[in-house]
Amino acid sequence: MDKSEKLKNTMKKGKWHFILWHGVIGWGIPTAVLFKLIMHFTGETSFIDGLLTALIIFPIGGIFFGAIMWVIMSRQYQKLKSE
Repeated sequence: MDKSEKLKNTMKKGKWHFILWHGVIGWGIPTAVLFKLIMHFTGETSFIDGLLTALIIFPIGGIFFGAIMWVIMSRQYQKLKSE
């Protein structure tokens, strides 16, 4: 499957599907866990301290990340459609 087909399939699934899977689940949650691991291994806090807060804040950031990536992909898709 080439890039244009992947992009077309992603666009078919919709904006909120993309934001949820790529922004919140694909970026927000792993980033929260990685952040807490780094904080734990640098001796700042234990892994559990603040984990819930990180699992709330980073996925919210993931919504914005996913929305920005959606806009970028939409532009690429429109460009491919016009060619």
